[in-house]
Amino acid sequence: MIEQAIAWHVRLKDADEDAWIDFAAWLEADPAHNDAYEAVADGDARMSLLLESARFPSDDEPGHRPEFSNDEDVVAYDGSGEPVRRPQWRWGALAASIVVAGLLGVQMLPDRDSRYSVETPAGETRSVSLADGSAILLNGGTQVILDKNDARSVEITRGEARFVVKHDKSDPFIVVAGEQRLVDLGTVFNVVRTDRQLRVAVSEGAVRYEGMARTVDLRPGDSLAADDGGRIRVSQRPIASIGSWADGKLVYDQAPLEQVADDLSRSVGISLELPQTLRSRRFSGVIQTDGNRNALRERLEELIGEKIVADGARWSVEAR
Repeated sequence: MIEQAIAWHVRLKDADEDAWIDFAAWLEADPAHNDAYEAVADGDARMSLLLESARFPSDDEPGHRPEFSNDEDVVAYDGSGEPVRRPQWRWGALAASIVVAGLLGVQMLPDRDSRYSVETPAGETRSVSLADGSAILLNGGTQVILDKNDARSVEITRGEARFVVKHDKSDPFIVVAGEQRLVDLGTVFNVVRTDRQLRVAVSEGAVRYEGMARTVDLRPGDSLAADDGGRIRVSQRPIASIGSWADGKLVYDQAPLEQVADDLSRSVGISLELPQTLRSRRFSGVIQTDGNRNALRERLEELIGEKIVADGARWSVEAR
């Protein structure tokens, strides 16, 4: 498995579309593949730091051992005890690749060879481990655009994702959402993007929201909602409720039922149709999304006080 991971690490340096698709399939085949690949990537990253300080012999110096600025020789030996000279290679910490763990959709984008799309269907979650040590957990019905040449920039085109970012002051992590940006200041945060609104909530650290006309720094517990008209609202949320969908809970405090319907579509894969008169009704409470759908429907009926008719994955609310 380690040998396969090393082979993938080498191959992905100059991978084409087919290679990335094959790589995703290899990761899906066994959860242990992701651990093996990350171990190889970590080893490469540590070696790269050492190689940055190395001075390699020229071709006319056969057998000469490389010298290092810290006076520590690192050299491989064959079975006879003689040193084996290695060629100079500097890949960096997976600068040319991003580890895609258990993804359903991986599609190269035609406009830039290094960019590719990762998508999840409604009701399913997927995790993505990035080369810099950051991680993204995608909720259902979500699409992000990644760049195998830049693990510090992600575009979210729709859906919801929780970001656990490894902070680097000299190279900020950026999430792009249309004309808006979220800049990491060392943090864990949740992002939702719909066709009507961008929402971001911070559970650890800080995030800077950069809109078209306004910049807002967000701290733990802060939640920002920016609509398509440019209006921005900042509120406070319990930190435990931020990104709670990953734990099978949807937590609300005076949220419109239209938002609840969107969240259920992503997290459970059901389509909840609301009458126009109910879409803006405010709702507070906790919806447990685990268990079977019938139990979920009954819990939801009790919480919102309305009758819900189920037709497979299509639910509709009958206003009283």
